[in-house]
Amino acid sequence: MDNKSAPMINTEPQQIAEPVDHRRFESAAQLVMPDARAAMAFAATTPNGHSITLDTDPEHGGHDAGPDPQSLLLVALGSCTGMDVISILRKKRQTVTSYVVNVYANRASDHPRIYTHIVAEHVVGGQGVDPRAVSRSIELSISKYCPVHALLSKATQVEHVYRVIELPPGADNLACD
Repeated sequence: MDNKSAPMINTEPQQIAEPVDHRRFESAAQLVMPDARAAMAFAATTPNGHSITLDTDPEHGGHDAGPDPQSLLLVALGSCTGMDVISILRKKRQTVTSYVVNVYANRASDHPRIYTHIVAEHVVGGQGVDPRAVSRSIELSISKYCPVHALLSKATQVEHVYRVIELPPGADNLACD
């Protein structure tokens, strides 16, 4: 299936006799459950070869040994837009010395407990940072570059807000509030 095709919607999984031919796909991740008899954690390898442990809290049978899958959506959104925004601000020659992305979300009360509203707050600090440059950088990220935003915004309400804080020369860090 090419990128322009409509997604195939099939809620009934199919049993297959042979492994999926991974050569048909541009990206592949692998998740291995080290203790399938008792635990919930997965040792995951991302498409670019990085490793991460995913788990859940003890209330749901896990040991809280890593982030849960749903929380990684928030991290993915914040880092995707954040990397775009800082890259664009650097190209605009903005003097950014500190950048924090806080991502907040509300979840549905009923299962599957999806995120119903996500807000990404971009807090940019530096000397003489132009708020219009920050606004335009976020706009470009969410309208053109960030695939995570594009995907999530098709499923739920995603909002981006920003603050610009003037920092004195030599100040490198923003408070996260």
